[in-house]
Amino acid sequence: MERDICPCDGIDLLDDSQTAPEIQTHPITRRQVLKYMGGFLLTGFIAACGQAGGPQAQKSPVPTSIVSSQPTAPSREGLTKLDLAFCSQVLCILPFEVARQQGYFADEGYDVNLIYMKGGALAINALISKSVDFVGTPMDLIVRSVDQGQPVIMVASTSRLPFFALVVSPGKSSEITKISDLQGKRVGVNNLGTTDDLLLKALLAKNNLDPNSTDSVALGPNLYDALLRGEVDAGMVQEPALTLLSQKGARVLVNFMDRQQTNEVLGGDYQFMGLNTRPDVLDSKPDVVEKLARALVKANQWILNHTGSEIVKAAPQELAPGDDIQIFAKALDKYKESLYPSDGVIEEHAVRRVVETQKISGLLKNENIDISTLYTNKYVEG
Repeated sequence: MERDICPCDGIDLLDDSQTAPEIQTHPITRRQVLKYMGGFLLTGFIAACGQAGGPQAQKSPVPTSIVSSQPTAPSREGLTKLDLAFCSQVLCILPFEVARQQGYFADEGYDVNLIYMKGGALAINALISKSVDFVGTPMDLIVRSVDQGQPVIMVASTSRLPFFALVVSPGKSSEITKISDLQGKRVGVNNLGTTDDLLLKALLAKNNLDPNSTDSVALGPNLYDALLRGEVDAGMVQEPALTLLSQKGARVLVNFMDRQQTNEVLGGDYQFMGLNTRPDVLDSKPDVVEKLARALVKANQWILNHTGSEIVKAAPQELAPGDDIQIFAKALDKYKESLYPSDGVIEEHAVRRVVETQKISGLLKNENIDISTLYTNKYVEG
């Protein structure tokens, strides 16, 4: 049986109330899950990590979050139950689901309930409000939270690169061949101010263009159809849309899932997903933090040592059904070495790159944000 989180739509990241609703669960059947999510599953997209809401997202019938019980991890008695919330995108999910299904959380004494939130912003709100003590979200949201006076911190890296690629629509591939050609063009992103939008602005700045020289269009998680129809000239997409669009003649300008390409265009890694908590949890539950971090490191090592076809079995079928599974499997074989660090270590230069992109975008209130407050490697270096 699946469970659904009570609707949290309309919550802005770090709104004035600085609260988020308590997490509650209600029964929901697999058929209901597929009914709600079917429109997005055709192109393999769920609300992208870092989504902070927006008109397109709020109109979507997708549930705020989903907890899937399939496939299940081995049952063990005497485990301490623990909730862990994160955004629902299949590449983000894998380390957490692998840790659960391979029994790495259980080895550390925990029965972890993975709460699938519709966007990383909702997960961060749940963390700030103390509805949960642990979340999996991008570093972008950690930076914004700390900048706005909400102390949260990343304690382990589950992905050192974003799960995005900037592609030109098939109809514009001959016209737009480089980043500078995007000036004045319509570029689709999930939402304004999210990771993909920040990366777009950073690319423009690095090519001596005004970061706002494109017309960024917030289209929600499903950019595939808009690009295919030419409603936007280019867009930030994930898999399987990247593969599907490439097959139809789309031009890939930058693939951030490729470590070499990211190094070439950004100068190095861009810290993306990780396990996050609050400083008070570090003080009161340091052993729990260390155990969860250790389980996720083992999960990433398992991913690196297995084929894409084996890895995708950890993904809930609701998020990657049918033919999309094979696309994800091939993408994992291609990108897993770049995406998933084997040691969980968070690199300072990769975090600094996230901060710099937010400065370029004009999002930060504090230009001198203390990098050391955003992350710690204490719990993985041991």
